[in-house]
Amino acid sequence: MDSAERRKRIVQILTNAKGAVTGTELSQQCDVSRQIIVGDVAILRAEGLGIVSTPRGYQLIGDILPGVQHVFVCCHDMELMQVELEAIVDNGGVVHNVVIEHEVYGNLEGTLNLRSRRDVKQYVKKMKDSQAELLSRISGGIHTHLVTAACQEDIDAIQEALESLGVLYT
Repeated sequence: MDSAERRKRIVQILTNAKGAVTGTELSQQCDVSRQIIVGDVAILRAEGLGIVSTPRGYQLIGDILPGVQHVFVCCHDMELMQVELEAIVDNGGVVHNVVIEHEVYGNLEGTLNLRSRRDVKQYVKKMKDSQAELLSRISGGIHTHLVTAACQEDIDAIQEALESLGVLYT
């Protein structure tokens, strides 16, 4: 298959997927190297397709997020990261991103799309295995998360859980 056909195939795979698809899975299905997939995804993004890279792989995103949205402003160090994220997903939230404000670059964002404890555990493991620093380290621990939930009750429960952990920035 040529590059245009392969990119259509990538879009088809991501469209039909129920979750994230790893670069390795895409490369196997398209019979090319993972590096070719990385290039194809970059081209698809440049063409305006909403593909995000998450700790679990690539995902298509829509313009409208379902449910109720809320941006939580938090502040903590690496030790509280997992409990913060678990408090959100345990109360019905989806953590879409982490954003910090940088004095030179403006907003810096990392896509997360964490929906369950399993997602959180995989994310935390990847952070530890790679010895990555929290993005919020740049901003003294202050960061935001865009969170969606099915209803306002879930958002309220998330707020209460984060308050009880002492991670909300006020």
